[in-house]
Amino acid sequence: MRRVIVLLLLLLALAAPTSAVPALPAEFSGTVTIDGSPAPAGTVITARIDDRDCGSLTLTTAGTYGGDALFDTRLVVSGEEGDAGKSIAFLVDGIKAPRTAVYTPGTSASLALAVTKGSGSGGSSGGGGPSGGGGGGGPSGGSLTPAAPVVEYTGSGSLQTDAAGAVQVATVITTTEGDASLSIAPGVRAEDRFGRPLSTVSVKSVPPTDLPAPGEGEAPVGRALRCGPDGATFDPPIEVSFTLTPEEWERHEAGQFSVRLYNSQTGIWEPLVTTVNSVTRTVTAAVPHFTLIAVFTMPVEETVATPAPLTDPTLTFGPVASATAVQQAGLPFSWLTGLAALVGAALLARERKR
Repeated sequence: MRRVIVLLLLLLALAAPTSAVPALPAEFSGTVTIDGSPAPAGTVITARIDDRDCGSLTLTTAGTYGGDALFDTRLVVSGEEGDAGKSIAFLVDGIKAPRTAVYTPGTSASLALAVTKGSGSGGSSGGGGPSGGGGGGGPSGGSLTPAAPVVEYTGSGSLQTDAAGAVQVATVITTTEGDASLSIAPGVRAEDRFGRPLSTVSVKSVPPTDLPAPGEGEAPVGRALRCGPDGATFDPPIEVSFTLTPEEWERHEAGQFSVRLYNSQTGIWEPLVTTVNSVTRTVTAAVPHFTLIAVFTMPVEETVATPAPLTDPTLTFGPVASATAVQQAGLPFSWLTGLAALVGAALLARERKR
């Protein structure tokens, strides 16, 4: 009899309505910034569904929350029955982030959060006191509009991207030596070599002795970078900039600077469109993907042409060369004068005979 009772209890438990089973949580991790700078440790991120708090996390590392490792603590969002498919709002220290996510139980996603303080939390209707600086306080004041944020890192840093890999905040990463940098603009689609949104970027100087051999006539300036992760792609290309020392600039000024990418499959240094600023001594190029990147100098091609007079700076080599050639092929002026005199004398003698 006892066995029958136990079996009946088990059957009743299995037949219990599925609504009694709580929904699986959703997990989030990524980067977080406040006013364009990494959010400090201690910042609290709160998740809400239908104005109901359903998860929170306190940052232990500036600028990042959660992680990709198995035991990293992520932001756990616990929904209720019927919450699947609803929008999740995120608050960073009480400031609502513009980005949201869809609650999908049992999933883990990467999400970059960015908020701006001072963009006008509406607050009190701001009676324009002496600190008002120009009348009628409120969020409509132009002085309250923050500049476009830029996140800066040294050596390596995080990218704030959406689900499609589009960068959300301008990011600049400088080498530890401070002599080269990468600039990634908002809207650039950044992906790793597997086509996944790129989360981190690194840049490291490489000694010229560690570079593959250049082509004939090419001379490395002594500046090279290895950017990672290797094979990462950018659409449109991002900007890499090298700042040369006065000694490097003087030593290589006679040549033509060229930034090049190394193609490991062909063993060729491929040239990039390069911009040179002689005032700041910077050499800049647009980079579509990561590999070895270096600055080279190419000898300036010499143009063979007949020297032109320096009295007119607008003269070109072409017309001067052709004019010189005509003069050399023509007859001397003195010879023409003698010939004309002989012809004239013969005609005069003929007239007298008549």
